[in-house]
Formats: sequence, structure tokens, C-alpha cells
Amino acid sequence: MKLTTITASALAAASLAGVALTTAGAASASTTSVSLMAAHQAKPIVATTVLHNRPDSGGNGTWAYDTMTRTLTLTYLGKSADPAHAAAPYMYSGSISDNGTFLDIPGAYTPNQGGHDLGKVLLPRQVSGPMRGEADFGLFYASAKAGQVYVPASLPASQNANPAYATGTWVDVAFPAGTTFSGIALGDWSWGYSAMPAKVTVIVNGKKVTKTVYRQQWTDAWNNGAGQTPKAGNITGLR
Repeated sequence: MKLTTITASALAAASLAGVALTTAGAASASTTSVSLMAAHQAKPIVATTVLHNRPDSGGNGTWAYDTMTRTLTLTYLGKSADPAHAAAPYMYSGSISDNGTFLDIPGAYTPNQGGHDLGKVLLPRQVSGPMRGEADFGLFYASAKAGQVYVPASLPASQNANPAYATGTWVDVAFPAGTTFSGIALGDWSWGYSAMPAKVTVIVNGKKVTKTVYRQQWTDAWNNGAGQTPKAGNITGLR
């Protein structure tokens, strides 16, 4: 899931090791620390949205369609006392996690187009499989407070191209219309895709255990060139 809705530099700065509280603008470390302490560990907002047939882009255009459940988690961190954020004083951090399935598009370019995969297209027999991933958003500011009520329960395919539902700014779906934001950016992000399952038997503690392995896998992440390195793997389909 290549995040084409934000700049490459922002992506490089967006596995999944928790939220990094990187401030945007001129907020001082001391002001932020005091405000975070005042937040008293507010209970996070957790809301899910089912996304239908969402186009998934790889190294050279859309290669699959995803149907998945996206879980948004938002934590209120307090109100900033810094005058620089007077117009949007409410501080939040957030994350998203996706869990669902993908269906590839035969004839489209494979998701990994790096190195020896350059120019490869998906083979004629369509493949599908599980996909899941996560992304963290650092500290950002909003002019209004978030609420679970604003998050759509379902997003039809007709809304996938709507910039209001872009993955790179997904946290804003939890805020009322007209809210202004500052500092929305991704931290670490990673999505994984698997196809062609096979059952194998392994020995665990002296006992035979049957497990499922996947013969095709691709990982699209912030630290592997957005899935364009040899170690990222690839989904190629079947002949």
C-alpha cells in the first residue's frame, strides 16, 4: 500500500514501535511535557471502518484491490499553551491498523518494481490472500476535539478516491467538518501481503505441527524503499 497521498519525504519520516511525539511548529519541549502530564492518560478513541475494494498501489500503479477493516486509535494529549498553536490547540497522537484481504489485477505491474523485478507484470491467474499493516502518526494539533461519532463505519468503493479518506491523513476522519490541523504526518508504517498458501509439517518440541506458509509475500514499509528492494519480496500471481 504505497502512500501516494503525501510526499515521499513525509513517508520516509512515516513495524510499528509506538508513537513518536515529534512536535510540529514552534512548541517547546517544556510546554509539551506540561500539557501531556495534564492529559491524565485520557482514554483513547478506538473506531473501525470497513473499506471496500480500495485500490492498492505498488511501484508502478495500482496492482490490487483491498477489502479490509481499518482500526483508528486516537489519544488526546491535552491542550497546548503555546501561542503558536492558539488556532489549533488540541494535541493528539494516533495510529491505524488494517486487517483484510487483497485481490491482484492480472496484467498490472507487480507491486515490487525494484531491481530484477523492474517491468514485471502480474501473471494471468489471479491470486488473493491476507493483508495487514499498521502506521503511526506523531503529535499533531487540531482546532476541535475528536469523537468516535464522526468516523464512518463503512467506506464504499466510490469514496476511495476522496481526499478526505486518504491513508496519509486518516486521523482527520475523527474530527468534525471544518476542523483545521497542524503537523499531521506518518511515523513508521508497514503493510504485508501473502499469497499461495501451503501446508507444511514441522517438529515443535518433538511433536509434528502443521502450519500454513505462503509462497509469495510482499512487504511495503517505511524502511525498505516502500517495498522496492529485493528483501521486500513480491506478489507475482500465477500462470
